[in-house]
Amino acid sequence: MGDLLGPGGRGEELEPARAAPAPRAALVWGADLGAPETPRQEAGALRLAAEMGAAAGRFTLDWAALQPEGRGKLDPAALAGLDRRVDAMGEAGLAPWPVLAPARLPRDIRVRGGWTGRDTAWRFAEFACRVADRIGDRMTALVVDAGAPGFARDETVQRDRPVAMAEGMAFRAALHHLLLGRGLALSALRQESTHWRLGAALAGPPPEPWDDTLASSDAVVFAEALGWGASVTTLRDGRYPELAAERLGRLVEEDDETRCRGPVDLLLLDHAGPLWARMDDAAPGGVDLRGRPRGTVPKSAGPDSLRRAIDRLAGAWPKLPLHLTLRIAADDPPLREGRIEDGVRIDGLEVHLEAAEAAFAAGASLATVFLGPVLDDGAAPPAGLAAWDRRADAPLPKDSWRRLQSRIRG
Repeated sequence: MGDLLGPGGRGEELEPARAAPAPRAALVWGADLGAPETPRQEAGALRLAAEMGAAAGRFTLDWAALQPEGRGKLDPAALAGLDRRVDAMGEAGLAPWPVLAPARLPRDIRVRGGWTGRDTAWRFAEFACRVADRIGDRMTALVVDAGAPGFARDETVQRDRPVAMAEGMAFRAALHHLLLGRGLALSALRQESTHWRLGAALAGPPPEPWDDTLASSDAVVFAEALGWGASVTTLRDGRYPELAAERLGRLVEEDDETRCRGPVDLLLLDHAGPLWARMDDAAPGGVDLRGRPRGTVPKSAGPDSLRRAIDRLAGAWPKLPLHLTLRIAADDPPLREGRIEDGVRIDGLEVHLEAAEAAFAAGASLATVFLGPVLDDGAAPPAGLAAWDRRADAPLPKDSWRRLQSRIRG
């Protein structure tokens, strides 16, 4: 009986000892290796990523190169190149994160309408399984990027659409088939192996109204329904938001919404900065989404939009680990004494990384931050941490790369 008495002998029960909470793992730094044009550029990007201190590397799988016919066996030469790339990443100390993306379609699929064609979703799932069967034992995670809604708005969708298909219909068809392909791919991959870690990439923050008019507020509602709303609810719940379902109409066939649902072990947030929405009948989906000209964007818009994106993703999937790809696009100044002094990009990286670290400190399940792309990839304005010196045929690190190297390595 005395064992049950408290120190004062008055019979209070002692509280059981509580185990100290396990310390959280530190953020992992990664690099976005992109899709370099040549093996030499691929090797240069990998070397810079390793020297920067990255412990993981995401890279895009080239569907057109790996499966030129769009169905059946993979191309042996392209497979050999993929094997070399994955092995080289392991040797350099970078965990491989391949990303299945919707761009670079095989020619046979493009001539049949690209993503406006329903069959593309099933062929995408087949491609995903063939690639995973090859590199599944060497990849850290396989991320499926539907590219929706951004890619559904891309001009390549309009180039591939059948001549008789209107632009608005092409956008809606591509949007649905991208989400359908993502769900089919994830489900097929899970059936192939329960050991693979599967993820889904989701893009960006909530759009902002272009101005304070009612029309711009309506544009945000439509952009959200056909963007974040459609992408998240189909993946998580196997259904479209009501407004998206109305807009897609008969494109969504029986059981399609269920097929859009996919099993995921992690989420990858692709953040490239805020977008502003305004109504435009000529734009895909009737909404024009774009960045604002420099000088008209509030300084808080970038980091604030990143924090909102992290918070709402954590709210949608509170138990899943989140991973972030941070891309800061900015015009580079002219070369000066052999250096690219990209101060604007450095400032953008600093404030966004502070926002990410603040979210992590507040308890967000943020695990990895991928930075890049390592090399400029032809986008305008560029976002790369290094340019490619054509004369020297070698990478030219920008000051932003040096700043990140100092931050990561200390």
